[in-house]
Amino acid sequence: MINRATIRICLFFMALITLTCNSYAQVAIRSGFEYDWWKSNKHDKGVQLYTPMEAFVTYNNFSARVLTAYVYSEIDQNHDKNRSLSSMIDTKLNLSYMMLNILPVDVLFGLDFNLPTGKTDLDEDELALIMDPDLISIRDYGEGFNINPTISISKVWEKFSAGIGVGYLWRGKYDFSKNAKNYDPGDILSLTGEISYSFTDAWIGRFFTEYAHFTEDELDRNDYFQQGDFLLLGIGIQYVAERWDTAFTVRGIFRDKDRQESNSSKSMLTEDKNSHGDEWIGDMLFRYYLSNTTILKSTFQYLWIDKNDYSSSDPYFVGKRKRYSLGFGVNQKLPYNLEGEMSVKGFIMNIDKNWMHPDNDVTYRGFSIVLSLKKTF
Repeated sequence: MINRATIRICLFFMALITLTCNSYAQVAIRSGFEYDWWKSNKHDKGVQLYTPMEAFVTYNNFSARVLTAYVYSEIDQNHDKNRSLSSMIDTKLNLSYMMLNILPVDVLFGLDFNLPTGKTDLDEDELALIMDPDLISIRDYGEGFNINPTISISKVWEKFSAGIGVGYLWRGKYDFSKNAKNYDPGDILSLTGEISYSFTDAWIGRFFTEYAHFTEDELDRNDYFQQGDFLLLGIGIQYVAERWDTAFTVRGIFRDKDRQESNSSKSMLTEDKNSHGDEWIGDMLFRYYLSNTTILKSTFQYLWIDKNDYSSSDPYFVGKRKRYSLGFGVNQKLPYNLEGEMSVKGFIMNIDKNWMHPDNDVTYRGFSIVLSLKKTF
């Protein structure tokens, strides 16, 4: 059922949209559904269906966005007990203000909130529905009240453009599960940067990076886990023609060692070896502008995660992961300021032996279908 907090949030934004529609603000709402399905060669299978509800408000240099969804997830693990969950997820509220042509650089202020309207305090069956994020779209059903202020500055000169940003995410306490009450996830300090260069009017290259530092997670006010620092490095190239454009990016993700509570003491110890393998992701996008109202697009992604630093006989060993995905879609502008999108994407993923399935490699196959409709006022 939809809880009272969700109803109050929806009523607030309905009132906000009603007020701003009478001014010079631009308002848009979007909804639809997405269907995810996957199956493994070990006869495990899962399904997820969710309906997003999204609203946008833009007025001069100010913008606001609210997003939530109703999700249904189901998993059947090798003909074991079938588990399912229907719930609202948390509501995301994003506010931003752009300061343009005042300083030598442009400045973007952001303030993001996670409003706890989703499902927490999960029981044993519901915990099984926290599936691999490479299989389904929504993995987290609910968290605490989070606040994330950000500030970004950017500058354009001649053929160059550059930007840097900093943010700090305060994450609130909540009951993660029946056996993990009063869970306090660590905060996150994030730094981002990007620089691009226009080689010609058609060719644009870019380099981008992201760094994140995590503070300690607490359970019942005791430190028990700290995620290792996160570093992303990426490069990209884009070509823009009259009727079509394409873009290609490569990202590398590198994670430091985690720290966790020792079984013999209350102190936090750094793991002996890095349990995270290096991760590489290649993305390709192609769009063809069939007309002023129709855009055809295709996407391809290749994911590679290397094995971690533990030996293959160690209980903490995790082998390689490879994932290929291919998608096709169409965006269509419709009468009455409507815009529709339809897409389908399939994937194949191979995971080597690890502590969850120590005897054999596992292959997953799946697909996603997305239908959405956007209305602008």
